[in-house]
Amino acid sequence: MKAIRDAAYVEFAIMLGANIRFCRARTNKPQKTLAHALGVTHQNVQKYEAGKVVPTAFRLKIIADFYEVKADDLLDPSFIHRQTKTPQDAGYLKPQKDIGSLEEIKSSFDVSKYEDFEDEYPMPLSHLEHDPKMRATYDAILEDE
Repeated sequence: MKAIRDAAYVEFAIMLGANIRFCRARTNKPQKTLAHALGVTHQNVQKYEAGKVVPTAFRLKIIADFYEVKADDLLDPSFIHRQTKTPQDAGYLKPQKDIGSLEEIKSSFDVSKYEDFEDEYPMPLSHLEHDPKMRATYDAILEDE
């Protein structure tokens, strides 16, 4: 039976992949290490992180144990934001500048600025307009380049 891949499924798969990628980046372990623990190839891990494939419940539990988090955490859309409570807690962000009123932000938002992060961001880039923490993260990375 072929799985239905509607918009909600795709969005869920991308979010789950972003959470897995976040855990891997936080622990600084390569995909091959997780792949070995799961008994799959690193290409499968790439597919999980890209949101192209959703791991089975059994493998999701192994991933959670591997990164020492709860499986519920990996399934939570706000997991990454809970782990980096403020931009300064993330340890790699500069303090945010005063960015102005909501109207100024909406009128000045340029999604093309963030095209390099399209593969990383778990939702369409247009959602960055409403995600100040990730926008601040990407802005800090762009400033360092």
